[in-house]
Amino acid sequence: MALIEGIDIEFSYGDKELYRKASFKVNPGEHAVLVGANGTGKTTLLRLIMGDLAPDKGRIIWERNVTWSYLDQQLSIPSGMTVLDYLYGVYAPLYEKERRMEELYQEAAFSPDFEAVLNKAEHIREELDAANFYALQEEVGKLVDGLHIAKEMLGKDISILSGGQKEKAMLARMLLEKKDVLLLDEPTNFLDASQVEWLAGYLQEYKGAFIAISHDEGFLAKVADVVLLLENQKVVRYKGSYEHFLEAHELDKEQYEKNYKAQQRYIKKEEAFIAAHIVRATSARAAKSHRARLAHLERMEEPGRDEPAVRFRFPFTHDVGEKPLIVENLEFGYGGVPLLPPVSFILKKGEKIAVIGKNGVGKTTFLRTILGSLRPISGEYHWLDGTIVSSYEQEDDLPEGLSPFEYLRSLHPEKTNTELRTILGSVGVRSELAMRPFRELSGGERTKARFAVMTLEESNFLVLDEPTNHLDKKAKDALFEAIEEYPGALILVSHERDFYDGLVDYELDF
Repeated sequence: MALIEGIDIEFSYGDKELYRKASFKVNPGEHAVLVGANGTGKTTLLRLIMGDLAPDKGRIIWERNVTWSYLDQQLSIPSGMTVLDYLYGVYAPLYEKERRMEELYQEAAFSPDFEAVLNKAEHIREELDAANFYALQEEVGKLVDGLHIAKEMLGKDISILSGGQKEKAMLARMLLEKKDVLLLDEPTNFLDASQVEWLAGYLQEYKGAFIAISHDEGFLAKVADVVLLLENQKVVRYKGSYEHFLEAHELDKEQYEKNYKAQQRYIKKEEAFIAAHIVRATSARAAKSHRARLAHLERMEEPGRDEPAVRFRFPFTHDVGEKPLIVENLEFGYGGVPLLPPVSFILKKGEKIAVIGKNGVGKTTFLRTILGSLRPISGEYHWLDGTIVSSYEQEDDLPEGLSPFEYLRSLHPEKTNTELRTILGSVGVRSELAMRPFRELSGGERTKARFAVMTLEESNFLVLDEPTNHLDKKAKDALFEAIEEYPGALILVSHERDFYDGLVDYELDF
């Protein structure tokens, strides 16, 4: 029996129908990846699976007593506790048992019913042994090391951590829980290459089942033994490796396109017959029969319809001098403690550079410092007069209750409704998507809306911090093209070498 099964699922947001009689299943122990273009409804399907949303039609069925946990794109994590407390909170019931066991041992020393009390304590000890309680520290340490959660972060309040650090803490806790099913929405977004490699290895050995969404094809290839493809409002299941899926899907796409064209020819032929005969007394009955048959036909979606064209654009204002940014012996960090030795470099007119390095080394802190959000510890940086910076931050602060259209209008009230809709449509946020609140949008849709804002900002210098998170290949290609066409200078932080290779002039390796 399947752990999770979806039967004839239908769900719409406004006038956008995401699924039409879509069915799927995940069996015990299967490692499934959910793939599809941005906007096809991957995150929404996970929300339906976990019961956060209800399908318009159809059913989601869970096997009884199955446990699960969910890693969300939009972080929701408690404050007021240290990272270590947050991680060890998984084992709170076991620590409560240990406390009770100690109480019973103490009670036994003074109890007339010594053996009965001692037996209770010993019974609890057996339960703790069975749960591997005394190896918990080793288990937590393995995850902390594997995900490179810095030791100095463990004692800090979780609320002060960066988005990437919070996500790693949430992921570590989720893996410690060892639930029957993991629902992982973009788990690699805040991980560097070595951490992605570690996570892939961990998930390969995971005894339970999981469904993972990711646009990192290298990661998908390592972890998948089932691929669930969201396409044409259906979920197609491919049993086997990710490489097998890619080959089989190409053949299926060719067949689907042939079937779609054949159906279109049939529809046109039927419509022509109906138009020619519906007004004739001698053949009207036959025409009505053809029309009824056509009305009950389940029409195939046009191939590629759920992959809208995407075009990003960064308007350039004017040239500045030869050295728009000079960094001299710059030390940056928190609490007066520098994260790196002093950094010095000169970024020349039109140069594009990538800042790389492991998570937590200080890439985002460096960007925040040169953008003026943080004061440098020592050293200095100089922006040339006339330099206008447009930046994309790794963590979004979008107003959850507003729609992309409302948000854009609040920033640019001088624009007409048509102009705003055209801008959103150009980045792939079309029709009803533009009117849905941000809290209902996927990570890819939110990212595209943020790029729509940048489309209305003239600049001559771009600073982009992990801009490819949540974007599918089509959108990444559009972003690459927009950066390549941009005549100004660029600082790019990215963990995806495949994306920036051939785009930048050189790398700064932190």
